Amino acid sequence: MLTKNAGTSGRTTMFSSVQLALIIVWTAILSAVVFFIIYPVPGTPAQITLSSVLLSGLTAPLLGPLNGSVASFIFGWIGPFLNPSTSIGPLTFLSPTLAALMSGLVLFNRWKEATAIFTVEVMVWFAHPFAWYQLMPIITWGYWLALIFIIVSPVRKWIIDSIVSRDEKRLPIALWCLAWVARIGGDTITGNNIAVWILGWWNPVEFWYPFWAPMTLYYAIADSLNCFAGAIIGTGVLMALKRNGISITAVDYLQSKLYAKK
Repeated sequence: MLTKNAGTSGRTTMFSSVQLALIIVWTAILSAVVFFIIYPVPGTPAQITLSSVLLSGLTAPLLGPLNGSVASFIFGWIGPFLNPSTSIGPLTFLSPTLAALMSGLVLFNRWKEATAIFTVEVMVWFAHPFAWYQLMPIITWGYWLALIFIIVSPVRKWIIDSIVSRDEKRLPIALWCLAWVARIGGDTITGNNIAVWILGWWNPVEFWYPFWAPMTLYYAIADSLNCFAGAIIGTGVLMALKRNGISITAVDYLQSKLYAKK
């Protein structure tokens, strides 16, 4: 999101001072709650923390695709240092970065870019033999739900309109959908690709397989609750900002663009 910084005599800049402040503050908040464990990833030392909930539910509405990706990229390096249980190796930063980017692109209606990224991720996954092993294809059910939120125009526009208008009745559901795009369409799919291609969490198959397909229901419930928590917290934060007249978020930017068109 390009803005004009008053201190640059009207020149267009990549980040304004307010945006930089938001990036710093949001990165600090995500880092501060990285110690609060939400649930474990069975069979691995990895754990999901409150940072994941906030990142999925609020990063895109607050910061948008660019600023959100920057904040999540920085957090992706800081988080594992503070809490090693969140680490999946040197590429850990990719998962939160892609989560913020995907949800931000969808919120800003940049669905073509989001679809292109998603397509690459899916191709990388299915290029691995383990993706086809026995019942492994069923773990991708969440990918296809995320894809619906991305490419089905009426659904995507309903999500965007509900969030931008901050309709109190529709906002929690819309934020859940956007959080699902972040959590599954960005974070999880990236983490899964890293797990099989880089970390070797499939070999030997006899050991690793029970922690994948047979655990599908566990992950479905855990991820759904993750997104639900993000949606509830996100609704509270966005409505509080609206009631107090604080207009510094990506949602406010989108709303101003909408009014400008009218």
